[in-house]
Amino acid sequence: MGAAIVEHARVLEESPDDYPRVAEALNRLRSAALEYAELCADSTGWGNPFSDLEEDREDEEETVGAADGATVDVEAHYRIRVNDVAALTRLLGEAAADDVLGAPSDVVAQLFMRDGWDPAQYGGHLLTLVDQSWSCGPAGDDT
Repeated sequence: MGAAIVEHARVLEESPDDYPRVAEALNRLRSAALEYAELCADSTGWGNPFSDLEEDREDEEETVGAADGATVDVEAHYRIRVNDVAALTRLLGEAAADDVLGAPSDVVAQLFMRDGWDPAQYGGHLLTLVDQSWSCGPAGDDT
């Protein structure tokens, strides 16, 4: 798995806009992680060590936010043209196939939730950012 992590990082550093290389390295990394999780379960009885990473990060963010007490509202709007649903679905990996229905909006929603959302990272051949706007300000009264 370590080699897959190093390779993925190297590809992202060398050629982040080369979709085929990035997707291939990402798929190798995900496969290695799944194999490692299966190995952990089979040989030790422990569960997937990666299963709650997002939950851990959300807990850390909530703790940090509670410590400083500042709350702001951020609103973002993206208009996306999905050029290749199948390729974007493959980026989600085999483990995500059950929770993706295949509609362009489902695939984009899954990518948005999983990767911090930077539509430019997918290159113009997978999806195109048609329009984008955002605003940020003090939180409304309902928070």
